[in-house]
Amino acid sequence: MLLAADIRNGSIAVGLRKAGERWTARFRLSAAERSVDEWEFLIASLLASRGADRAGIGHAVLSSVVPSATVPFAQAMSRFPRGGKDPLIVGPGVKTGLRIRTDNPAEVGSDLVCAAVAAVALLGAPCIVVDFGTTLTFTAVDAKGDLVGVALAPGMESAALALRRGAAQLPQIRLEAPLRAIGKNTAESVRAGLMIGWSGLVDRILDRMIEELGGAGVSLVGTGDHTDPPLTPRLGFDLWEPFLALDGLALIHERRTE
Repeated sequence: MLLAADIRNGSIAVGLRKAGERWTARFRLSAAERSVDEWEFLIASLLASRGADRAGIGHAVLSSVVPSATVPFAQAMSRFPRGGKDPLIVGPGVKTGLRIRTDNPAEVGSDLVCAAVAAVALLGAPCIVVDFGTTLTFTAVDAKGDLVGVALAPGMESAALALRRGAAQLPQIRLEAPLRAIGKNTAESVRAGLMIGWSGLVDRILDRMIEELGGAGVSLVGTGDHTDPPLTPRLGFDLWEPFLALDGLALIHERRTE
């Protein structure tokens, strides 16, 4: 079985699956600073709670965009495969099956690469992957199946936090669809500004990207730390998969071992 993990600034996705089969277990961990022993205990406990046997783990694969967490988490993952095998860490030089046609391919986060690999495998190219995380990202894959560029913006939660820090009297609110654009109270006003504003941002960027990709037949794939999309673009998602990067990690590991 394969143990996969995707470390991001806001959370860590972990999954376990047999080759060619569906995931046996998938869960998220908070992106807190922990020791190697603590990471091992958390992963083992959550796997056990889902009826997964760690004894069957033969390989591990890791994507990380948080350098300070990479080493301790990789060391914890290495304790799961038989013989203490180090995880494959996705990064420059690792075969992914995806060509990156940007000015500096090494700048493209491994999380974006993994998600794009999965999106192309699931829906084909061209496609755009919209990731609602700490950072709102748009990853464009052209008709040839090449990753040709990315757009980055602050995530909604990051924007809400910045708003609270800059305006002391604004309360912490739940980010959900507003009833109207003209808010009748503070909570409604914040929701209107953030949710409707970010909806317009998403639509505008997608419109431009689709035009630059040729204007037709572009699939839209959504992912992020949400069971359902926090907002849906005007054109709608062809696929919403919260653990998209884990699917990409599994594919990259398979290609690495072929």
